[in-house]
Amino acid sequence: MTARRELQEETGAVDFTIEPVCVYSVTGKNRVNDTGEEMFGMLYFAEINTFDAELDSEMEKVVLFDELPSKWTYPLIQPLLIEEYQRRTMKN
Repeated sequence: MTARRELQEETGAVDFTIEPVCVYSVTGKNRVNDTGEEMFGMLYFAEINTFDAELDSEMEKVVLFDELPSKWTYPLIQPLLIEEYQRRTMKN
């Protein structure tokens, strides 16, 4: 599964669970979509229990926070995805 591999490669996670949350779409031009056409992605939730001792990824470092960060890579979508996850999990 691509999501599992990406999580491992990007964070160094070795012991984790990962679950799909929902499909989402983004429309409009941005730095990863120069055509502006609708693009689809999949949102996952992962609970990481253990990280590899050595970071063998393209990431410089992994930082754990007690609270969500205030600066996002994609500030127009990431907070909305978190809200959607919270909305869906509060129903259960």
